[in-house]
Amino acid sequence: MAREKLTPGIEEVNGATSPGHIHRVKRFRDARGRIIGLGVQETYDVLHPRNWKQKPAKGEEKVNQQLFKEASQIADKALNDPKLYEYWQQRFTAQLTATRGSKPDPFAVTLPNGTKKRYKRFDAFVRTMIMQELKSKRQNQ
Repeated sequence: MAREKLTPGIEEVNGATSPGHIHRVKRFRDARGRIIGLGVQETYDVLHPRNWKQKPAKGEEKVNQQLFKEASQIADKALNDPKLYEYWQQRFTAQLTATRGSKPDPFAVTLPNGTKKRYKRFDAFVRTMIMQELKSKRQNQ
């Protein structure tokens, strides 16, 4: 995926401009629907999609996919429970950069520059925190 810098007159392009070229800008919203962040302008070319029958996932890639699947299922159940939803919403709001006095979640992924990641999507935050917990449990076994 490439990041693009467009001329000020255009600013952003969304959708397909020609076959195989996709453009997008992600918009991140809070619980009230307000935009709290914009992603960078991205474009990607769909050249050679993977043939999963010829080259299935193996080893570490397969383990990561299974872990992601398990975390997604747990996150779906957690977000359908009103008490757990409120718990995760409080944790998410506490780590937002738009929240005054906020700090990154202690279980967030550490970025290459040494800081903890701050999430802008609620569902991604919940899934990642659950996935981090599952990874730590597997490493401790």
